[in-house]
Amino acid sequence: MLRDYEILYIVRPELDDEQLQQAVASVDKLIDNLGGAKQKTDVWGRRRLAYEVKHLREGQYVLTDFQLEPVRVPEMEATLKISDTVFRHLIVRKPEIRRGRKGAKREALPGAADAATGSTVEPDGEPDPEPVVAAAAEEEDEE
Repeated sequence: MLRDYEILYIVRPELDDEQLQQAVASVDKLIDNLGGAKQKTDVWGRRRLAYEVKHLREGQYVLTDFQLEPVRVPEMEATLKISDTVFRHLIVRKPEIRRGRKGAKREALPGAADAATGSTVEPDGEPDPEPVVAAAAEEEDEE
């Protein structure tokens, strides 16, 4: 079963545009070779690093969304660790979207806060009219 992932990786800063595209193509090829499917790639460009890594102060950031079997992720990470062009990477599993009836909005989990209104959704599916912020303020008053 394929799962949704994203990888943010940093390519060596001294590479020109053609070499950068070759590095991106090599990561895409790695995904294909592992039985995955690339969905989208965004090249963010050259950015300053928060701290020096392997004597480098800058890097070229690339974000790729892809699908892959979970058991193949460690193999992908091991291959990227020995890459000459990619010197840092982070693979993150994207959250699965809970789907309800066809055309219905995504269901909120019971007790989850609604960011727009600040209210919570009760287990019966009805929103709690009292905002979460007010409940937090009441807890402070009790102390």
